[in-house]
Amino acid sequence: MVGDAGEEALFELLRIPSVSALPEYAAEVQRARDWVAGRLDGLGFTVELGPGGVISAEWMGRPGARVLGLYGHYDVQPPDPLDEWETPPFEPSVRDGYVYARGATDNKGQLMACMRAVELAMANGGPPLNIRFLIEGEEEIGGRSLPEFVRANADRLPTDHICVIDGYFPARGMPSLVTALRGLLYVDIEARGPSHDLHSGIFGGVAPNPFNSLAHILSELKGRDGRVTIPGFYDRVRAPTAEEVEGWNKLAFSDEGELRSVTGARVLEGEAEFSPIERIWARPTLDVHGVQGGFQGEGQKTVIPARALGKVSMRLVPDQDPEEILASLRRYVADLATPGVETSVEPVSYTKPVEFGTDTPATAAAKRAFADAFGAEPVLAREGGSVPVTVELQEALGAQMIVSGFGLPDDRLHSPNERMSLDQFHRGTQFTSRLMEILGGG
Repeated sequence: MVGDAGEEALFELLRIPSVSALPEYAAEVQRARDWVAGRLDGLGFTVELGPGGVISAEWMGRPGARVLGLYGHYDVQPPDPLDEWETPPFEPSVRDGYVYARGATDNKGQLMACMRAVELAMANGGPPLNIRFLIEGEEEIGGRSLPEFVRANADRLPTDHICVIDGYFPARGMPSLVTALRGLLYVDIEARGPSHDLHSGIFGGVAPNPFNSLAHILSELKGRDGRVTIPGFYDRVRAPTAEEVEGWNKLAFSDEGELRSVTGARVLEGEAEFSPIERIWARPTLDVHGVQGGFQGEGQKTVIPARALGKVSMRLVPDQDPEEILASLRRYVADLATPGVETSVEPVSYTKPVEFGTDTPATAAAKRAFADAFGAEPVLAREGGSVPVTVELQEALGAQMIVSGFGLPDDRLHSPNERMSLDQFHRGTQFTSRLMEILGGG
């Protein structure tokens, strides 16, 4: 076991409210960047700060040896709703072997587990291979700074293997190696009606209401059967192999009861012809995340708003193209709008789905490292989430990819009372240490 020094470093980083989505936290995001960069500089890494909070740091103390890249991000999701947190989101609290704080699992705990392993190696003469950190502060907003930095500087970032640790175990005690990540298309759908807000008693019944129209649009984008109705949405969807599905359905995580327990949902929704695990890992989705506009306060205000905004995302699977779907969505939203309401659909962020090879020296090393650190060989799995920079890491650097994580399914990522098991944190450090040893020839 690593001891308290790693935990204290994690807690220190967790106290920095590095919320990338909200402009009022911009200084805190920069403070988190400086904290991480300063720690790597103190270890003897050559550190470069790039646009948008990018940290590129390298230690090339083993001339001629392989280069292992380690990826993570220090930005976090907004903490709201604050009243649902049992303890303050940016004051780490340890209860029953877990640390509770925003970013505990996603991704500060996982990033710090890797950094701690490197710190321990440096204290003992240095790791047996060269190390490159590529870290960002825009992952939670789909930022393009790190992907663009990687593409623009690929010729000076030679990397043999890249370990992306930003995920979770399908079930407790069951590590995984990710074979594919879903892509993401996140959009703002705006509906505009009258030139200004109107009194509903005077103009109700004749003035077009953007909120009524937006509600109609949002409800029509997805049927009660879980099918997305955007024309052409499923045209490019490539089904997983029968062997993949057979393996997934043997996992405890695929059980409906287990999923209801983790989510706290009374029933599961979605396409009934596909198993729950297929819906999460291999089927595209559409979800509404919020609406803005009109009157939001307590009490009442009888207003017909001039505009309404809906926030919607689609998780995409191989071989769906975000740009094709965006074009189709724009046409469809315009068709669904009620008379007198104009619409626009603007992308907030998007990333393509990506697949990874699993028959490489890097994944063989990861399997051994997981077995040593966690006492179990990893299963091959997909992941429903997105890590935007993986496309660039794979295509621009041509490195062998290891995509995994140390989180658990009930860690409440993006929700109040997010947490990380400290045992997972320490074992994650052990995993990274063993991975460096194995890839370095040990």
